[in-house]
Amino acid sequence: MNMTPRLYPGLWPGVVARLAKYHVKWIDTWRVTVGYDMGNGLTYLAVEGDASQLAERVNAVKTAVRGQPGGAFYVNEYRHVIVPVGGNAASGADARYYYAGRLETDLNFEFEGRPLSTRPVHPNGRPLQPGERWIGPRPGIPYVLAAGAADIHYVTQALNPGPEPAVMPGVTQKVQLSKVLRNAEITARAVAPIKAIRGHQGGRFYVNEHQAIFTPVGAGDGNGLEYVYCGQLDMQAWFPEPRVGDD
Repeated sequence: MNMTPRLYPGLWPGVVARLAKYHVKWIDTWRVTVGYDMGNGLTYLAVEGDASQLAERVNAVKTAVRGQPGGAFYVNEYRHVIVPVGGNAASGADARYYYAGRLETDLNFEFEGRPLSTRPVHPNGRPLQPGERWIGPRPGIPYVLAAGAADIHYVTQALNPGPEPAVMPGVTQKVQLSKVLRNAEITARAVAPIKAIRGHQGGRFYVNEHQAIFTPVGAGDGNGLEYVYCGQLDMQAWFPEPRVGDD
């Protein structure tokens, strides 16, 4: 990336568990990595098979903004690559999030000689069914099913509108799907797959670059919980894609 990094105009993930994000690490060269929960408190560091240009793009943002490569990044349901810089970029607290282009090809990982996918599939390639345990790594973007299971929302850093967004210090914005869609039937369609797993109590769920939805089951949120596949996003019943200026 040769241009000045731009603040990302959509959802900033904020503070999420370490396994909910990708990382760029130096392993012979700069590579994309992801943590894989093996159970029993064990985490395997899976390394992307190729020296990906994605790692170069993430590092270009990190270096341009803070002068140091390596660290966390996210890929959302629109396949936008989002790079936190500054603050506590490892946890996401007080970081600023920059756009690093689109994920153009799927990331490829292995575990014990078999493909390790962030797609909703079993190791043998059979598709997961809603309600089954999430099998693969779980980097994703956090959303919240509201209590009562009638709406979905997220909270993000507020930005001044305009061609060059700027941070509004100390101000956050809550965005509700019902107010975006303005259609109760379509909102109910979006809520249904998460509600089927989480029930009326609501709670956090995640969406990844394959538009797969998964959610932790049990009290709270974090490593060590079981994650369950909810189904696929209906992009016609979802938040609109943020304008990133590269269409």
